[in-house]
Amino acid sequence: MRRPLLVALALLPLALPAIAQDQPRRIALDAPPAAVTVYPEQATVTRRGTVDLPAGVSLLVLSGVPTGVLRDSVTARGQASGAVAIGAVELRQASFDRRDVDARRAGLEAQQRALDEAIATLDVQIAAQAAQLRLIERLAGGFVTAQRQPTAPNEPPPRLSADPAAWRNAWDAVREGTAEAGEATRRLQADRHQAEQRREALKAEIGMLGGPPPGALEIAVSVQAAAPTRLELQVAYQIPGARWLPVYEARLDSQAGRVALRQEAIVAQTTGEDWTDVALTLSTARPAEGAAPPRLSPWRIALVDPAALQRENAARDRLSGGMATRGVAPAAPMTAAPPPPPRQEAQAVTATVQAAGFAVEYVIPGRATVRADGSERRVRIADMDAAATVTAFTVPRVAPRAFLRARFAHAVAAPTLPGAASLYLDGVFVGRASLPLLRAGEEVSLAFGADDRLRVAYEPQARRRAQEGSLLTGRSNTESFEALITLRSFHARPIDVTVEDQLPVSSDADLTVAMQADPAPTARDVDDRPGVVAWTLTMAPQQERRIRFGYTVTLPRDRQVQGLQRP
Repeated sequence: MRRPLLVALALLPLALPAIAQDQPRRIALDAPPAAVTVYPEQATVTRRGTVDLPAGVSLLVLSGVPTGVLRDSVTARGQASGAVAIGAVELRQASFDRRDVDARRAGLEAQQRALDEAIATLDVQIAAQAAQLRLIERLAGGFVTAQRQPTAPNEPPPRLSADPAAWRNAWDAVREGTAEAGEATRRLQADRHQAEQRREALKAEIGMLGGPPPGALEIAVSVQAAAPTRLELQVAYQIPGARWLPVYEARLDSQAGRVALRQEAIVAQTTGEDWTDVALTLSTARPAEGAAPPRLSPWRIALVDPAALQRENAARDRLSGGMATRGVAPAAPMTAAPPPPPRQEAQAVTATVQAAGFAVEYVIPGRATVRADGSERRVRIADMDAAATVTAFTVPRVAPRAFLRARFAHAVAAPTLPGAASLYLDGVFVGRASLPLLRAGEEVSLAFGADDRLRVAYEPQARRRAQEGSLLTGRSNTESFEALITLRSFHARPIDVTVEDQLPVSSDADLTVAMQADPAPTARDVDDRPGVVAWTLTMAPQQERRIRFGYTVTLPRDRQVQGLQRP
């Protein structure tokens, strides 16, 4: 029967007395990363390995630990067939054997000597090719000089001058010899450059052999077995340098009235170790943050007598002026000392929720590999399909076209985190939007681009100005504006359309604004926006609707209005 072992926190002196009395036997533990839980700002890495324990005390050493491991986060637990006790778990600088270092240095120095000899040989060969080039140049120069020398009247001309074909053979011989020597020199110089780079790398590596690699860590776990047994050990630690963020695809089928929401995640890490074929879990918890919420201190206010405050300020000014005349620096103003911050218990660093009072974990199916080079890995989280209410929305005064909107409820038990969403309308990409945090059953509305099956027209009418009133009642100026909005639906089924417009809002009692609308708007001051009005209409296929909307601004004759011109 396998027995679960005690979990031991890092650096805690939990070794059993028997462990402290015996000299531990050092055993290297091969435990690669097997499972990783990624948080928004860091990760928990779990390594697993199996080792055959002898009877007595052993020190299991897991090497190759990244330098960014959080020291207080290291834990160890395991299972074995026999009785095994886990003692202290220690994160420490990696140990090393001086004999291994000396052997490594001897091998590197031998490689360096071989490279020195190879470079010397290459230098000789490069010099030989240079001598060959100089010889070719001298021979070619002698041929040219001989052809230019004058000859006696009775002497025959030089052979090359008499035979032009021989000149071409000479040219070809010089060209081929020069090209052959030049190409050989190029290859030899390239080989020499590579040998020099390798020699410099060996020198640098030899210079770093004085001790363990800087920053190299290892985890040492002290264990004691009553009898020889096999132990399955699990070591976990937290490390920064990892992150994940949600991304979404929202696809609207406008004919079926359904939205397919695909939730994915982008995972990246630069922790210093690759995660190869691990069980990957994504969590919304934030262990990097504190567990306690912020706490407010008392905010105290008090009433003061304005006259007494003025006298106090005047006295302070006189005192400051007198000290400055005598060369004495003025004292700092007397103010009440702020209350000391309230004392509170120290809080342990535990996972905190991002929102809604809970954290969520997403277990990614299968195995995943995430390299430590910061490259992004995209993984699938979940798919959701929901019925959607498809409507149209338009602001004709700003843009005379309609936009489709789909409203649907979040039908998954786990919340949908805020993130960027790619939007597709009937299979065509139409843009991106920000998806808010959605809890189970919560509704959201997303815009899916222009609706070409709804025609929108906006026609401003004539602007009118007039004067009203008399000398007795007072004269005033009026300015009126009106527009005609025309909608026509080419949808195959009825659709609700929301139309928005606005009228100016007065901030002066003498400046009044009166609205004229046919039909009357169904909503005013929409979403707490003063002056914004809306009409919600249900339009049948091929139906046309018209809205007349305007306003009249009235102000005193001797005054002017600012901001009436529409932006």
